[in-house]
Amino acid sequence: MNQLRVALAVARKDLRSEWRTRELVPALAQFIILALLIGNFGFQIDSRNASTIAPGILWLALVFAGLVAFGRTFAAEREQASLEAMLMTPASPVAIFAGKALAAAALLVVCEMVLLPALSLFFGMPLSGDVVAAVLLATVGMAALGCLFAAVVARVRARELLLPLLTLPLWIPFIIAGGLAVQSAMGLPGSYQQAIGLLIDFDILFVVLTSLAARFVLDE
Repeated sequence: MNQLRVALAVARKDLRSEWRTRELVPALAQFIILALLIGNFGFQIDSRNASTIAPGILWLALVFAGLVAFGRTFAAEREQASLEAMLMTPASPVAIFAGKALAAAALLVVCEMVLLPALSLFFGMPLSGDVVAAVLLATVGMAALGCLFAAVVARVRARELLLPLLTLPLWIPFIIAGGLAVQSAMGLPGSYQQAIGLLIDFDILFVVLTSLAARFVLDE
């Protein structure tokens, strides 16, 4: 219970900092707008194919927004050299990592709250509970992996290049399973239950693995 309070306190600290500076949200909004514009003008959109293109635009926007969000996870600690001070407290590295991941995931969820209605409005993608559940489940695993690799490259000079190289290959299962879940929720061929089951399995696997690895990564 104490470690849960620590994780929530770290998440609140990061969210308050973002609320004061407003550095990350405008960048994420820019990626969402660009993705919508690219999808609108880059494809031949009509009433017949708009809903089939929408899932691709959804995951394209989430991947690039996620790279921005998780890339800034340890930015404040790196610039202020405060991570060492946090690790000297009784809080465990796992709780600190969980708090950072929660904050980054919350920012991505805020973007999804704008992106999903926009896709529903402009591309006819149904805004159903099944679609929202698939996106949120994918966000959990993507946040865990993104924050872990953000911690790995935090002290590296070429971190902006290394983070996508490390993160994107392991995000592929979430993109594939999430894409299948969204497509089947829209009535396209595919098994929604099977795709959701895969997302849950991936979430459990990578949350456990990243929690175990976080202790060694942050201690370094």
